[in-house]
Amino acid sequence: MGLIHDPNTTQWQPGDLVIHDSDAKRTDMLMIVLGQDAAGVFRTRYAFPWAQPRPWRRKIWRNTVEWLHDPARFGITVPRLSNPSSKDLESSPKQHQTENHPAPSPCGEAVAVVQTDGSAKPGN
Repeated sequence: MGLIHDPNTTQWQPGDLVIHDSDAKRTDMLMIVLGQDAAGVFRTRYAFPWAQPRPWRRKIWRNTVEWLHDPARFGITVPRLSNPSSKDLESSPKQHQTENHPAPSPCGEAVAVVQTDGSAKPGN
């Protein structure tokens, strides 16, 4: 099966968020780049594994660059997680995802965090 969209040419860095050519163009389908091998094949996994079918949750996917698109191309705004230059460390956007800073839900809404005492804390 061939590409649906024009091939990507951006060389991704580990930590970049991308979206696969064949996936639905939604936030919950974002993939994070883990690395690239000597042959130029990228290793990725889904950034929100809880939103994927069970067999995909821990799977590492291998794709060539043309299949991995910039989410902004499809109207999905995401921070660039890799830092191409160390001089921009102070001004680069930060992403904090801890139990007190919930990940976005597939619909883009904040997700409630359950505290250790069982009470729910509303998302920000």
